[in-house]
Amino acid sequence: MKYPIQLIKFFLPVILITSISFHHANAQEIKIGITAGFNASSHLNNFLYEEGDINLDFNPSPSIGYNGGLMVRANLSEKWRVQLEPSVAMLGANYDDSFELRGFDFQSDSKTQLLYLQLPLLVQLSTTPPERTVYGRQRAETTYHLTGGVYGGYLLDATFSGTNSGAPIGIQFQGDFSEDVLDQYKEYDGGVILGGGLEHGVESKIGMELRAFFSVIDSGNRDTLELFKPQNMGVTFAVYYIL
Repeated sequence: MKYPIQLIKFFLPVILITSISFHHANAQEIKIGITAGFNASSHLNNFLYEEGDINLDFNPSPSIGYNGGLMVRANLSEKWRVQLEPSVAMLGANYDDSFELRGFDFQSDSKTQLLYLQLPLLVQLSTTPPERTVYGRQRAETTYHLTGGVYGGYLLDATFSGTNSGAPIGIQFQGDFSEDVLDQYKEYDGGVILGGGLEHGVESKIGMELRAFFSVIDSGNRDTLELFKPQNMGVTFAVYYIL
C-alpha cells in the first residue's frame, strides 16, 4: 500500500503550519470536535473517458455526496480562531448524456465518485455577544461566524459507473458498468473555501455551517488524458459538535 507514505507527505507541511498557529493560542482554548454532513459537487469542465472504441465527452451536473471528520480549533482571540479539519469527502458528478459507438447512438445515465482525504486549514471570524449569567452560571449564547481558508486533498478512490442504453440493431439494450478511473485524476487536489455558520453553547457547542469550495488545482492526469481538466467545485453543509 502506498497510502501511508503519501499521506505523511501530504499532511506534514499543513500540520507544521497549523502547529505554529496553535502555538500562539492558549492551550486551554484548543477544542476538539466532530463534524458530518453532505455536499453537492460537480466539475468545472466536461468529463472525458477513452477506452478502445469508446470516446466520451459528458457534461457534468451536481451529485450528492458526504463529508465528515474531526475538528481541532484554537482560539486566537475572542473574535478570531483557526481550525484544522482532517476529514473524508465523497465528491463527483452526474452525467445524463449520449454518445456514439461504432455508428450507433447510446444514452448514458452515469456518475463519477471521488473519495478524498481532505485537510482544510481555516480562519474564522465570530461574533462576540456579551456574557450573561443566570443563577451564577454563564448562559448559552448563539454566535455567528464567517469562514475562509484553503484545503488539500488526497484521492483515495475514483469510480465511473452507471447504465448505458440504446437499440443498436433495433432491439433495446441496457447494461450496467463500473470502471476504475483513478489513473485519470491526479493524486492531489487543493483549493479555497468560503462559508459561514452559527453555533450555540458555552464550553461544549453544537453548530452548523454552509460552505462553498473550488479547486484551484487542475485535478486531471495529463499522462492519461491530455485534455481532461475537471476541477472539483461544490457546496457543503455540515453539523458539528465541539467538546
